[in-house]
Amino acid sequence: MVDHTVRLERMIENDQKRQKQTLYPTFGFIALFIIYFMTTEVLLLLPIILVGQFPMLYKSWHRMKLLLTFNDDARYQQKVRSEFGLAVGNLVFLLLLITSSMLGWITLLTFIIVIIVGLITFMTLGFRIDRELKTIDPEHVTGTELSKAQLERRTRKTS
Repeated sequence: MVDHTVRLERMIENDQKRQKQTLYPTFGFIALFIIYFMTTEVLLLLPIILVGQFPMLYKSWHRMKLLLTFNDDARYQQKVRSEFGLAVGNLVFLLLLITSSMLGWITLLTFIIVIIVGLITFMTLGFRIDRELKTIDPEHVTGTELSKAQLERRTRKTS
């Protein structure tokens, strides 16, 4: 097993690296969609959502690969994979929801209610998996710990 502080440093480095890797493709996609929308005057929600989700899915994939190197316990690895499965499930949920909305199968009110309930569900499941990972492996770096460490690092750089 890897020490908590070493894990934290590796995860911060991983996040910074993935942020840089996804930055240019995201700007490229946004530019293409702006050009497309300006020429056709058709606003499609599906491509806009996908532009935001694919970089997150890419980062989640690399987070999963990194977390799998920290602990060989089968339960830990299964929970890490289920955390990535949750990210994939989130993307599928949004795709199905937007597609059904575009096809007119649901109303705007139903769409908003399902989005709110879905986001709460996915966030709750994400926190629960993170907590279970911490229970299985006390050295696990939770999302909250990672966010705090990144925030502290940014404030130290600006000071």
